[in-house]
Amino acid sequence: MKKLYFVVAFLLCAAPSLFANNFASPGIGVKWTLTDLVANSGGDVTFSGGEYFVNDTVFIALNDTLTITSDAVVKFIAGSYFDINGTLIVNPPTGVMFTAQNVSAGFLGMRIDSSNTTVLRKLTMEYANSLRLFDCNIIIDSCIFRYNSPATTFGNSAVSLNRASPFIRNSKFLDNQRAAIQGGSNINNAPKIVNCLFQGNNTLNQNVPQINLGATSSGNDTVRIINNQILRASTNSGGIGFLPIGNVYAVISGNTIRNNRYGLTFSGGSSINALISYNVIDSNNTQNDPNLGGSGISFTGGSATSHQNSIVTGNIFRANLWGITIQNFAKPNLGDLTNADTTDDGKNYFINNTNASTPGIDLYNNSPDGIMAQNNYWNTTDAAVVETKIFHQVDNSALGLVTYTPFNTALPIGLKQFAVAANKEDVLLTWQTETELNSSFFSIEKSRDAQVFTAIGTVAANAAGTIYHYTDGNAFMGETGIYYRLKMVDKDGKFTYSPVLFVKKNGETKNGSVKVYPTVASTQQLFNATIVSDREQNYTVQFLNTAGQVLSKLAGTLQKGKNIVSLKAATALPKGQVYMLFNGADFVQTVAVFVQ
Repeated sequence: MKKLYFVVAFLLCAAPSLFANNFASPGIGVKWTLTDLVANSGGDVTFSGGEYFVNDTVFIALNDTLTITSDAVVKFIAGSYFDINGTLIVNPPTGVMFTAQNVSAGFLGMRIDSSNTTVLRKLTMEYANSLRLFDCNIIIDSCIFRYNSPATTFGNSAVSLNRASPFIRNSKFLDNQRAAIQGGSNINNAPKIVNCLFQGNNTLNQNVPQINLGATSSGNDTVRIINNQILRASTNSGGIGFLPIGNVYAVISGNTIRNNRYGLTFSGGSSINALISYNVIDSNNTQNDPNLGGSGISFTGGSATSHQNSIVTGNIFRANLWGITIQNFAKPNLGDLTNADTTDDGKNYFINNTNASTPGIDLYNNSPDGIMAQNNYWNTTDAAVVETKIFHQVDNSALGLVTYTPFNTALPIGLKQFAVAANKEDVLLTWQTETELNSSFFSIEKSRDAQVFTAIGTVAANAAGTIYHYTDGNAFMGETGIYYRLKMVDKDGKFTYSPVLFVKKNGETKNGSVKVYPTVASTQQLFNATIVSDREQNYTVQFLNTAGQVLSKLAGTLQKGKNIVSLKAATALPKGQVYMLFNGADFVQTVAVFVQ
C-alpha cells in the first residue's frame, strides 16, 4: 500500500529587496514614529480621518528605528510594503492594524532584513502577501495574521522564513490563503513557535501543511514547536510538515494537532533529528482518502545505511486514518526499554485510528527495518488484539518486525475541560476528567515563558468525572501573565500533559475573549456576556462554586465576531464567589463573579 504525503517547500535563495523603495529614512540613527513619517515622507505616508495611509513602499534604513507604541490603523496601497533594515518596534496598549487600502487588491506586507532588534507585539496583519524575514531573529508576540495571500512572488505564506529564527509566541494564524509559516527546503531556519493558534489556513486548498518547514541551521540550532493548537485546515492541508534538503533539529511538544488532512510528516534523508513528545494528534482525517494521507505522523526517507533519528514519546494518537506510518528507511524510535535512555520509553497512546483500506491499523511499518515500539498503550489489554493493530513482518515477510512488548494496559487520565482564572493576585485552576484508570495525582506546573515549567503543587486523583480545583496564591509576583499546565501522573509513574493555558493579571485569557457584567450580582441576577468568536460555534457555560461543583449549565451558539448574550442560572446561586466556565470548540475561559 502506498501512502503519499506531499509538502510543498521551495528552493529559495537570499536576494536584495525585491522592489525599489520610494522613500528611505536617512540612516543616521533617527527614532521616528508614524507621525514623523507623515512629516518627512513627502506624501508616501499620510494621515486622515484617524488612520495612516502608506501610499508607496517605505524603507527604514540601517541604524534608524520606527516605533509604533500607540493604537493605530495603517492602510497600505496595493504593491507597497514596509522594508526594514533598521528596527521596527510595534508595542501598543491595545493593538495596531496593518491592512490594505483596498482589501481586494491587498498589499505586499513587510520585509525585515538583518534586524535582530525588531519586536512586533499586538499587531494584526491582514490582506497582505507576507511578513518576509531574512537573516533575523525577531520577536513576534500576541499578533494576528489573517486573510493573507501568496498571490505574488514576495512570499509564499503569512510568515516566510529565509535564514531566520524568530520567536513567535501567543499569536494567531487564521484563514490565510496558504501556509501560516513556511521556510524553503534548502534554507536554514529555526523558528521558536510557542502557544499559538493555527486555524483554517490554506483556504486555497493547496497541498501544503499549516506549518511548512525545510532545513534548520547548518549547526545545531533547533526548531521548537511547543504548546500550540493546530486546528481544522482545508481538506488538502496537513498540520506540520518537514521536507528538508539538509539537517533538521526539531522539538515538537505539547501541541494539539486536530482535524487536518494529516498531523505531521517528516520526509527526507538521515539528517532529520526530532523529538516528538506529549502531543495530542487527533482526528487528522479530513480528506479521508488513505491513498493520499491521513496519518497522525508519517515518516519517509532515510537510507539502508543511514536512518533518520526521531523519538516519539508520550503522544496521544486518536481517530486518525493511521496512528503512525513508516516508509523507506526512516526508522523512528517509538519506545525502547532496552537502553538506559528514558526519553525514548514509549508512553504513546493509540486509540481508534482506522481507515477503509487497512481498518484498525494504528502502526503501519511499510519499511524493511525493525521498529522498537515498547511500552505503548493500544486500547486493549490483550496481546493478540494488539497484534491486529500493527501491520509489519507478521503480515508481510518483506517488512521489518515491530517489537511492541511489553505494552501498557492502562488508559491515561483524560481531561474533559481545563480552565484558569485570575482573581486579583490569585489564580484558580479548575479541571474535570473524562477518564481515570490507574491515576495517581495531578502536578500543577507554572511558567513565565511557556518553555520552562516548575511544579508548584499536587492534587490527588479521585475518579472519572471529578471536578478538581487548585488555587495558586499570590501567583503573579510581578509578572503580567503566567502559563499553566497539568502533569497527569498514573500509579506506574507514566504521565501525560494537559494543554497549556495562559492567564493575564486582569483575568483576560489568551485562549478566549469573554467579558461578563455585572460581576457583583444577586442570587437570581441575569448576567450579560460579551464573547468574541473567530467563527460560528457552539458553547456551554457552567456555574461553579469554589469547590468546583457544577451549580447550573447553559448552552448556546456563537456567531463569528462579537456576541452579546444573556445568561441566567437555572437555580439560585449561593452567596459568595462563583465561577462561570465558558467552553467553546476552540476556547476555554473562566470568569469570577460575586453573588451577594
